[in-house]
Amino acid sequence: MKRLLFTIFCILCCGVCNSAQIVNVEYIHKLIEQQYGITVPYNSDLTNPHVAANMKYLLTTIDAANSILNGEQITDYGNSEYATTVATDTDATLEMVRDHIRDYKFFATTTADTTSFSFSIIASGVFHIDWGDGTRQSYRKTNTTATTYSHEYATAGEYVIKIGGYRTGGHSISFANNKNLAKIDGSLGAIFSTIKQQNGKLTQPNFRDVFNGCTNLTGPIPENLFKGVYGQPISTMFYWTFLGCSSLTGAIPEGLFADIKGEPVSYLFGGTFNGTKITSVPENLFAGIVGPPADFMFYQTFRGCNLETIPSGLFAGISGPPADGMFGLTFFENMKLKEIPAGIFAGISGNPANAMYDRTFGWCINVTGTIPENLFGDIYGEPAEQMYSWTFTPNSKLTGSIPDGLFGDLYGSPKAHMFRGTFNGCSGLTGEIPDNLLGDLSGVPAEYMFAS
Repeated sequence: MKRLLFTIFCILCCGVCNSAQIVNVEYIHKLIEQQYGITVPYNSDLTNPHVAANMKYLLTTIDAANSILNGEQITDYGNSEYATTVATDTDATLEMVRDHIRDYKFFATTTADTTSFSFSIIASGVFHIDWGDGTRQSYRKTNTTATTYSHEYATAGEYVIKIGGYRTGGHSISFANNKNLAKIDGSLGAIFSTIKQQNGKLTQPNFRDVFNGCTNLTGPIPENLFKGVYGQPISTMFYWTFLGCSSLTGAIPEGLFADIKGEPVSYLFGGTFNGTKITSVPENLFAGIVGPPADFMFYQTFRGCNLETIPSGLFAGISGPPADGMFGLTFFENMKLKEIPAGIFAGISGNPANAMYDRTFGWCINVTGTIPENLFGDIYGEPAEQMYSWTFTPNSKLTGSIPDGLFGDLYGSPKAHMFRGTFNGCSGLTGEIPDNLLGDLSGVPAEYMFAS
């Protein structure tokens, strides 16, 4: 920022010192607009835009602008006749410079056949867009409703779209179902960052659906994509972020969620990578998420991916009573997965919850080895609906016997679908069914409780 303003100052100073050229208000406005695409309004009280700008005015304007950009409060713009006369214009200039200097943080590369491109911003703030063909625009958005920004290109081609600015409220951005998005780089978190209020409370952005349905988006995922977002997460914060990005491959960056720390919330990572072709997950990906489970917190998170292994400590910070759907379909349809890691759910302890392990490893058809003992943690109490429905179906390469006490210490009345299809198609399992596998259930049967 300082370099840009200093450049303006040097150019203007040369104009002031050169007797062959008189630098006036109009010249300053045009220079800023031509060099940086910033449109600065004229003072409505200024009847002659050709009035000369003196050195005092230039110095006070540049110094004040730099001070504001450094977070300082400005109370004095200088006391020269010109600075006093156009004080209102100076205020407007400083405000526009602060808000409209383009500092691009996120970059979106289009497919080679792109003729038009659009995305939506669901946040208030000041935003800058360079469409990659020489067209640059700035917007001051005062509401948090979804607003679509579109651009038509004169010729089809690959373009790098640059986005800058900052959010003042609302959620974030959405490229949902944009088939012309091919690659991303930079940081969305730098633009749609966490806002710390004066009372210390954090106002978080939400990255729900940001790349949902971008089927031509390839990897890698930038490690600093969410840099600038920190603290306690909010519900649905990364719900369906990359859902259906079927061309997205490679590894998930180790520090993707590094600064997000706090207790789980509902649907926090629901479907985040669902339908992508990512191949590996770092063990500390969710290291900052610590506390008791929340409803559907990892629902469909890695569904349909190309994971071959799962880190045993992936959910190490999660401990406490089960929550509804907490690991429902988490690894469903990972057909290259080789093994179920021991202790992955070790922190879970308490009464069953509805659909808590519904289809968790369903259709992971290449999983070999045995089912780890105590896989589901320390479960005890009355059953819940769909608690283990289709959990391992139809993993025919699982071998060995079913571990004793796999489902914990259950007692009480049966619930609908509680063990429906749990081992359906697991033809490689051998040995005897353990005594007390299903606990001490008693009472009126429930529909489909042992179906399949």
